[in-house]
Amino acid sequence: MTITSTTTTPHPDVSPPSRIIGPDMPGEPADEREKFTRITEGYPDEEAEAARRAFLLSKLHSARTHPVGDLDDRERMVAAVAERLGLDERAKEAEEEEAGGGIGYGLLYNEGFRRALATGTSLSWDIICPDRPGGNVDSHLRVTAMNRAALGPEAFVSYYAQREPRFRLFDWARPAAPWRLDLPWSLMAPYLRSVPFHGAVRQLLGLTATTVELFPGTWRNTVHLWNSPAGRNDLAYLFDYPATLAQQIAVGYRGSWGPTIETGRPAHSGTEPMGALATSLTARNHGGIWAPWAFLGRYDSHVRTDNLGFVVEFLDPNHNFAVKS
Repeated sequence: MTITSTTTTPHPDVSPPSRIIGPDMPGEPADEREKFTRITEGYPDEEAEAARRAFLLSKLHSARTHPVGDLDDRERMVAAVAERLGLDERAKEAEEEEAGGGIGYGLLYNEGFRRALATGTSLSWDIICPDRPGGNVDSHLRVTAMNRAALGPEAFVSYYAQREPRFRLFDWARPAAPWRLDLPWSLMAPYLRSVPFHGAVRQLLGLTATTVELFPGTWRNTVHLWNSPAGRNDLAYLFDYPATLAQQIAVGYRGSWGPTIETGRPAHSGTEPMGALATSLTARNHGGIWAPWAFLGRYDSHVRTDNLGFVVEFLDPNHNFAVKS
């Protein structure tokens, strides 16, 4: 039975349907939020503040060069990101110069597809994430994505030079302290698995990022990680907040990118393959019913590249790709 939401009645189901890809048969989810918070607090990264700043500066640069919307839209996008950085108007351009780099390779959602959500959207994908980026990477690089919602969570693999990566989570719904999870790679072993694909063995991190309306005016962000040994999704993060559908689908930059390689370096060579497999999305309608999962397609998205030295190893439009330099 379909239950229509009112000001007092929540939707019947806030969880997207479990995704089944290959041998991954989803088991009962486990709530591991306390564990992830404890690890974040217990294993701080000395580069965390620099990584946060590099992350936001990259967004500032991408917002400035985003192809969707008119000039006024672009200025509003830039101003919103600059506000997160605490920058005034005079400082913005200088800070954008500091950002360097840009989009090494990525998939932007087409505008109609980006806005095709009513009471929820969810992204499930496997991040191709080597233990080291290799090549000449000597600054920050991220393999990241969003689920289309402008106030959704952004969970990603974060590299700095040739150090081991970290798993990080930035929540666009939080007005303050949005950097929520920051986990060392050495403790991510249950969430990493190796799969042969396109002629090579790929190390993968599987995650699902969901933004869903609990009832009118209140939304929830969640991130689950696929725990391969346990055969289940682990809830890593949850946050409820006030918002409207108009805020979630507003024309602009936030929420517009699918799987993307973001980098702070202007040219790359010798990097290991990285990218995405089985990129899938679903949306929930006004009646609270989730659509079946569907692979991200060529008509849903388009490729963006800032010509930073990355070349495509393979592209199955547009749900699978790997790039290297």
